Amino acid sequence: MRRPRLRGRGRLAFTMTWSLVVVPILAVLASRSHGTSWVAVVVLLAIISGAMGLAIGHSWPRTYMADPAPRELLTAAPGLTAAALLLAAPGLAPWALHDLAGEPTRVRVIEVEPVSDSQGEDSGLTHYRIADAATERDLGRLRFGPRTRVPAGAVISVSVIPGGWSPPVATERLKDADALVTTFDVLATVHVLACAATAAAWPREARS
Repeated sequence: MRRPRLRGRGRLAFTMTWSLVVVPILAVLASRSHGTSWVAVVVLLAIISGAMGLAIGHSWPRTYMADPAPRELLTAAPGLTAAALLLAAPGLAPWALHDLAGEPTRVRVIEVEPVSDSQGEDSGLTHYRIADAATERDLGRLRFGPRTRVPAGAVISVSVIPGGWSPPVATERLKDADALVTTFDVLATVHVLACAATAAAWPREARS
């Protein structure tokens, strides 16, 4: 019987390290505001993760048996669920982080910058710069501001992550984000369960 290029234990170690160490770190990093370039990197890594999962899942039938079997094909699951989690992380992870660790804080709006569209007209979007209403400490820009535009000098409630890991968001926006937080939690749970099921069902080499 032809031996695989990488022994089963090595593949298992690689799959679990990527899925349970690297991917969670990337998801946490995605909760920060890194702009378009970072989103592109995460999307690329998601594609790579999915490709790696499929490659591992479809290599077992060629290596160990003539026909595909559910046990071998299951090894693709962590890579695929990791890809889904990474694709969702830039948009969903910040909401989950604020739901988990955000602290309601009263802030004062110190700068209001309406956003214009391609024709130079008001798009309805607004960039806000804020400061802690009690200490006047600059908290930077809001990631998501109030639904209705407020003027400079207004005092509003926002969710702040200690240490400034992720930009603040208006507290009223969190009430609309329950579905987003739930979606991210479900994706993370499915990913962990896929890793556990794969580890339990990982193909074992036959004893000689």
